[in-house]
Amino acid sequence: MSADVLARQLREMPKVELHCHLEGCVRPETFIDLARRHGVDLPSDDPAQVYAYHDMASFMEVFERLCAAVVTRDDVARITYEALVDAARGSNVVYREMFVNPTLHPTLTYPELLEGLTAGVHEARADTGIVARLIPSVYRAHSPAQAAAMARDVVAGPRDLVVGLGMDGDELAGPPAGFVEAYAIAREGGLHVTAHAGERFDAQEVADCLDLLGCTRLDHGYALTRDPSLAARVKAEGIHVTYAWLSTTYNFHGPMDEHPFRLLRDAGLSLSMGSDDPAMGGTELAGDYVAVADALGFTLADFTAQNRAALEASWLTGPDRDLVRDRLW
Repeated sequence: MSADVLARQLREMPKVELHCHLEGCVRPETFIDLARRHGVDLPSDDPAQVYAYHDMASFMEVFERLCAAVVTRDDVARITYEALVDAARGSNVVYREMFVNPTLHPTLTYPELLEGLTAGVHEARADTGIVARLIPSVYRAHSPAQAAAMARDVVAGPRDLVVGLGMDGDELAGPPAGFVEAYAIAREGGLHVTAHAGERFDAQEVADCLDLLGCTRLDHGYALTRDPSLAARVKAEGIHVTYAWLSTTYNFHGPMDEHPFRLLRDAGLSLSMGSDDPAMGGTELAGDYVAVADALGFTLADFTAQNRAALEASWLTGPDRDLVRDRLW
């Protein structure tokens, strides 16, 4: 199969995405519009420059500035709709589980935030057919008390679209041990739990998310390539790992034959790829599929299997799960 034919098929392939941040999907033009409306200073009003960053620390600064510009229920509905429509039309995503950080939107109560999210999800589905579920996420730079309060709000709130609790942000900002209470609240309340772990290749971080937080899914998980026994445990326990091309472009600097995606695949782990923060990175999931196929030799069969694995690892239930399954290759 030629590279051009493979690229076309990868772009057309119906996709299940389990690793994507709502705030990282905001169109640059929308970010600029919301920042002007709410008085958030930007270093540039050029859509090509508004998301400029050079490492994880500067990435998080831009991410927090973006969140500060999302202030109202209608802002949330707008960015949710646009994020899902862009995924459906640009990458043929048929199902997405999307992270959102409630504590980064302090002007909104959790019910107000959820109202906006729900409106955007329903409108996007009506226009494109994309199915979506939500994972409120602990932000590591915020306090354990904030995380626990947020988890209580999530457990007490409507659960039609909310399927789990996650954790993101810079791994150096807050260790898993600080969020044991929040995760216990979520698990006892019937939520699934995942966490970003091992993005900086710290295997202890991954182990702590499994042992202290009870995670049944892992996001990034690249540190598993440094600890074969931990990788064997993850494989044996059927823990799904969601990887993201964008993050490895600034967290991995080795040769391609030692790239964590290749090593995780070759170890036989359950895997699937997400776009992470596509608007901030100037990427899209379909383009990431093509990039990984190009750089690492992943095949159409690899991605077909990974989409099936993603659905099996997803927290989607009922008729929508069957609907999505029928759409996959």
